[in-house]
Amino acid sequence: MINRPIEQQRFAQCQQAIAEAEWVASNSRLAELCLDWRQSERVAVDTEFQRTDTFYPIPGLIQIGCNQKAYLIDPQAITDFSPFVDLLNDTAVLKLVHAASEDLELFAHCYGATPRPLFDTQTACAFLGLGLSVGYQRLLNTLFELDVDKHETRSDWLQRPLTQSQQRYAAEDVVYLEEIYQRLATRLSDAGKLDWLLQECQQTADAALVESDMDLYYLRFKQAWKLNQSQLGVLQALSSWRERQARARNMPRNFVVHNNTLISIAVKQPSSLGALSGAEQIRGRTLSAEGSQLLALVQQGLANARSGAVAPFPRPLPSTSNALMKRLKACLQQCSERLQIAPELLARRKDLEALIRSLLEQGEAVLPPGLQGWREAVIGRALVESLADTH
Repeated sequence: MINRPIEQQRFAQCQQAIAEAEWVASNSRLAELCLDWRQSERVAVDTEFQRTDTFYPIPGLIQIGCNQKAYLIDPQAITDFSPFVDLLNDTAVLKLVHAASEDLELFAHCYGATPRPLFDTQTACAFLGLGLSVGYQRLLNTLFELDVDKHETRSDWLQRPLTQSQQRYAAEDVVYLEEIYQRLATRLSDAGKLDWLLQECQQTADAALVESDMDLYYLRFKQAWKLNQSQLGVLQALSSWRERQARARNMPRNFVVHNNTLISIAVKQPSSLGALSGAEQIRGRTLSAEGSQLLALVQQGLANARSGAVAPFPRPLPSTSNALMKRLKACLQQCSERLQIAPELLARRKDLEALIRSLLEQGEAVLPPGLQGWREAVIGRALVESLADTH
């Protein structure tokens, strides 16, 4: 039975750990604790950060749960995180997290490392058919009939001192992860899914360390397939420039130039500041500060398109492929129900589309990278076989 309350003694220990969470604000204490934590089989990890007007997250707090105790690390006071990085990289210590994607991004940017090996309890829920994006609060209620207060989620984590309510909230985010792990890992192991989960988490952690290709960001614009090649060349030049500016200025992309503005400029291809002022949602300060640069990028993009330096945008699949997609979705649903795994975790739509595209263009279905690894045996081969007699 997966949903039963935490035994009373363990619940009391969790409550004590929350109430007595240690504030860690010196390099020496962090180094000492990291050595202790590295002697454990598992540690729970979480972060609190702020990201309202910056490109990169600003760490406000790092929480660790270990050996029935909670620790709150102050990134504003610590100047040497090398012992913590050693902990993240220590493959002998399993790191427990919940919904790790943003935490991984923070660790990768701020400390150049991501926790490994990793057990993401939210991903574990998807492997067990409990839902794709189960929140921490809901999970505690589902597993333990336990209610926790989440009203501090959007509070100011950069203020000092943090309130007692904030510190309690932060400690709660790690003290129960060991209990969650014990409950979920047992079920995953019994179902033969534990290795799949660990592989998936490792792929996620590795991906967080890979810097995206800024010159290919234009491929993320969903409507870009409607553009002709010259317009696509302009969009590529504009979006590549904006990616670099957002990072250099540490500003959200749309604070630099809005997505709609980039598309509008790419379509209209203005050659003067007057024409540029007609671009959708362009700000006056952008026009005065960046106008000449944007006009130069238009010309650069047009030249790139003429030289063939811009990769064409993949066009949507033809309507004749609808029957193929229907087959793949039926196969996916059957596998999802049989294995009790969220279908979105088994295969993403873009991977199904890539499978169909390979069949139409190459004459045979070829598994894209997203359907390799543990997915190849679990769902990939079945998807290929479902298309075997269609071409």
